[in-house]
Amino acid sequence: MKTHKKTITFLFFFSILWCQANNPAIVTNVKGIIDKKNHKVSIVYDLSDKEENQIEVWLKITDENGRTYTINKDNAQGDIGFPVATGKNRRIVWTYDNTFDPAKSTIKLVADDRYKIEIEQLLKEVDTVRMIKDLQFINGERNSSTDIAEKHLRSVGEYLKKSFKDNGLKAYYDTFRISNSELNEMSKATTGSNEIVPAGNKKHDVKNVVGSITGQEEEARTFMISAHYDSYPGSLGMDDNGSGVIGLLEVMRVLSQYNFAHNIKFIAFDKEEDGLIGSLSYVFAGGLKKSEKIGGVINFDMIGIASDQPGSQIVPEGFDQLYPEVCKEVAKNQYRGDFVISTSNENSTKLSESFIKSGSRYVKDLKIVSLLVEGNGESTPSLAESDHASFWYNKNPALHIGEGGATRNPNLHTSKDSSGYLKFNYKFMSDIVKTTIVLFMELAEAEHYTEASVRLSR
Repeated sequence: MKTHKKTITFLFFFSILWCQANNPAIVTNVKGIIDKKNHKVSIVYDLSDKEENQIEVWLKITDENGRTYTINKDNAQGDIGFPVATGKNRRIVWTYDNTFDPAKSTIKLVADDRYKIEIEQLLKEVDTVRMIKDLQFINGERNSSTDIAEKHLRSVGEYLKKSFKDNGLKAYYDTFRISNSELNEMSKATTGSNEIVPAGNKKHDVKNVVGSITGQEEEARTFMISAHYDSYPGSLGMDDNGSGVIGLLEVMRVLSQYNFAHNIKFIAFDKEEDGLIGSLSYVFAGGLKKSEKIGGVINFDMIGIASDQPGSQIVPEGFDQLYPEVCKEVAKNQYRGDFVISTSNENSTKLSESFIKSGSRYVKDLKIVSLLVEGNGESTPSLAESDHASFWYNKNPALHIGEGGATRNPNLHTSKDSSGYLKFNYKFMSDIVKTTIVLFMELAEAEHYTEASVRLSR
């Protein structure tokens, strides 16, 4: 019996190790010295890898004309090529052509542990127990209607910021003090509209929470996942939008283990329930930099409710005229609310197609219904009532991912949006999270190598 117990313990320990994500190699303390007389660049660096894998190392050189070259062991000596052992003071000596000027070039050292990312294994890291724990903290009224609700709103903001930081992201608040009239003025040049929110001079104190992963490409695009973390006055906001926030956190925890070619931002928006004030401020008042190239935005808002019970899905009045095929399928399925809705505008159709493709390839249990709106949803305002619409106004591709609001959750914006009245479908939520992870692994181009800039001196 004693030997058998040891065997079980060993197998359990081995399974834990096998399921854990493989960590990329880490390059630190990179320094380069130019020997102009002998046309040499000497580079010293420290190399580590948590799993002690053997590493492939090369240099990526971009000259002053934007041309990029790869330098490997064929044209450099020392700790370059494969395999390179981990350790301190690794050294590379590269002899360059006398027509080349390294001082006018960008040099990056690249380290790759040759680990192949297995998507199926990656998706096993999605943890519903962790999501439940997040929700237990987040659940509760979160807004400025009372001192207690305001205090909880800010404590949730701190929880999110700490979660981003604890997972290695750059974490910060993006704050604004702004009125509706100021937002209208700032957005007018882009939207062509004098009023995207009702005019008014009352100041809003906005505190968006941002966590970012910096991409390794020079011309990196930015992909975003968002969810608003405030709740409607009088509502505990379990589904609206505690569900979206815990989905965002779980996507972040899985993706944070990897490097990407492109940037990823995780944004918890404040003041969504006040008329998208948090996201509009971010888009038009300086949070979104003009130089940023937005590849796509996924906005989670209410992703907790799904049911295979007939009659659990309501079809809004008039939708049978706007979306006849979708409504026929819902009716054929006896109005079961067992699907997630991906809402896009014409500028976001490719993003929606990619989301659906990600689900069909790896998360086959998730049913996805796609709704396409005209313009920015002016003729279907109920489909433009969350933070994705702020990006539509800015002509950025964005999707709203959700269950359909009050068409499935009759307790929306009431005190019954809470654990005492709602039963979350965590399988449904985790499938949405998994689909989004697959999407971002592909769009942001997940990489298992690390790049570090070489600081040159003479």
